[in-house]
Amino acid sequence: MKKPLNMLIWQWGRRGAGPKTAVEFSKAVVSIPNVKAFLSLSCQAEILQKDHNVSADFQIQTYTSVLGYLYRVLQAPLMIYKLHQFIKHNKIDVAICTMPGPMDLVMAAALKLHKIPYIVVVHDVHPHPGDGYIFQHFLQKLLIKRSRLTVTFSKYVYKQLIAVNYVPSSQIIQGWHPPFSYWSKNEQLQSVNQEIKLLNFGRLLLYKGFDLLEEALDQISIQQPYTLRIVGQGPKSAVLDRLNKRQNVIVENRWVPEEEIGELMQWADVVILPYREASQSGIAATALAFGKPILITNVGGLSEQFGEDDLAFICEPTVADIAKGLDEILQLNFPLSHRKHDADKEWQDLAEYLIKEITNKLHLS
Repeated sequence: MKKPLNMLIWQWGRRGAGPKTAVEFSKAVVSIPNVKAFLSLSCQAEILQKDHNVSADFQIQTYTSVLGYLYRVLQAPLMIYKLHQFIKHNKIDVAICTMPGPMDLVMAAALKLHKIPYIVVVHDVHPHPGDGYIFQHFLQKLLIKRSRLTVTFSKYVYKQLIAVNYVPSSQIIQGWHPPFSYWSKNEQLQSVNQEIKLLNFGRLLLYKGFDLLEEALDQISIQQPYTLRIVGQGPKSAVLDRLNKRQNVIVENRWVPEEEIGELMQWADVVILPYREASQSGIAATALAFGKPILITNVGGLSEQFGEDDLAFICEPTVADIAKGLDEILQLNFPLSHRKHDADKEWQDLAEYLIKEITNKLHLS
């Protein structure tokens, strides 16, 4: 009988897609025969605090401010020692970071003590405009260069990673972005020849195309009543203020807790994502998992990710084309489809594929 592969999965963010990705991947790995998964999260992770079905084998104290981060850096030797003990006790064979963060070099140092290879999932090679994470991307570069393998969730990011020459192409595995699974207590209630409910969800940063959306709303020609909710957290801006003053637009600038995301998706008839740039989209994938049509722009890896889905309406990132797409959406007869993507199955398929690639490339089998 083959020795089980002990895999450490880590992501030390507090909120959002980072810890969610680690939890979804870990759940999928657990069901793979002969692979034992160990999950490491921040003890301040929202998903850990609010979802009683989620537990972590190794929790780490992170930070909530710049001073808190500097304090943790000073504690790095102690953190490395604790990780060293955990890795040794559980006989870890390989580790994977499902989304890089500012403290990951601490884990890399602990793994190096045991000569254990690690893999990094690269979501973005370059920071998005307004991201404010320039230093984090510098740390990500160091983490990637010290890794044995990297994983991308789109061909677009794969090509970007090759272009910057951080690692040779032979060390890159190209995967895909499964949808996140969120529970909703409400039944699917969609509009039928009434007001269409449009949702824009995610971080409220300017590269998300709010200026394009504002102008496109003025060019809609279909006289179909609609309500547009723009929900997420970001800095205040003039374009968001103007959108919020419109009679049928509501801007909710706030952090959306994990347990509310399913309710938002269930509320919507259509998810509108007029991005100026993107690598891939977990939000759009999640919308499709709820059986919701998406209107999304042809930037980055989005057409690659969603071009084959019959619920995806892809337009160019121009005012005229977004307005045309909105006209097309507003003429649809809802409910459009009750078909849903199976999020758990897609994470299972990804996990099986990555485990096979990792074991082959690192000769772990």
